[in-house]
Amino acid sequence: MSRSQSVVARASAGRAPVGSSRREAGAALIEVAFVLPILLVLAMGMLDFGRAFHTKSLLDQAAREGARVAVITTPDLDIVTSRVNAILAPAGVAANAITVTGPDAGTFLDHVTVTATFTFVTPGIFALVGGDYGNTITMSSQCVMRHESGS
Repeated sequence: MSRSQSVVARASAGRAPVGSSRREAGAALIEVAFVLPILLVLAMGMLDFGRAFHTKSLLDQAAREGARVAVITTPDLDIVTSRVNAILAPAGVAANAITVTGPDAGTFLDHVTVTATFTFVTPGIFALVGGDYGNTITMSSQCVMRHESGS
């Protein structure tokens, strides 16, 4: 191959044949139209799952903090409630119910249960897989600790 032929071969490498770019652009547009909705649903689902996981983690931490306050006090429901809300408030999560029971006779165990409703951002994400949860789910967390005054 002569030098001029190799220069032409390198210059035309990677180029589509003349007249086929329009058909390939149309095919690419159709491929994007098929794939983009699936990718968007997956991305929104990942975001919702991450938010739900974070909310559950916050509820666990709030229940632990509430139980800790309950075992070092009488337990006083107002103090426990304010501590639980102090943990949840910065994340914008509101507790639906905070239940404190105990200390149980004989075991001196305090039970703290925190319940909150989580709302998904993606509307109807469960409808795609056949579920109907009304776009909300109730999450709860419970922590049990031994009361400090117990023997």
